Amino acid sequence: MRNRPLTHRPAAALVAAALLAGTVAQAQTVVDDSAAALPAGTAPAVIGLLGRGLKAPETARYGRLRMGRAGAVCGEVDTTNRMGQHVGPRGFVADLGAGFAAIVPDGAELRNPTGTAHYAAMQRTLALFSANCAV
Repeated sequence: MRNRPLTHRPAAALVAAALLAGTVAQAQTVVDDSAAALPAGTAPAVIGLLGRGLKAPETARYGRLRMGRAGAVCGEVDTTNRMGQHVGPRGFVADLGAGFAAIVPDGAELRNPTGTAHYAAMQRTLALFSANCAV
């Protein structure tokens, strides 16, 4: 069996990654017409950024998307639990310029962080949500 040059393998890996990434991004949906109020290309960028942190991004349902007071994007996302059932919408905030997006942590998550980095990320999320989305 003849070995192919190594230059072909990275190209095949890039093609496979692009195909997989495209499939995931297309499966995520905005359940209302709120994406129309955002600047062009913002909703797909937010969905892709937030989807990176989800266990099953292809099942996520997004809604109530809007621009925040300080330039971040606010909205709700309904994700699934380990059993595959949707758990209900939860608020999220995304700062596209900083490449940061996260679901707003609830009380149980805040009381039980997995470490100092996780706690710092939750505090960053709460501050960003407060500055942009909180009423």
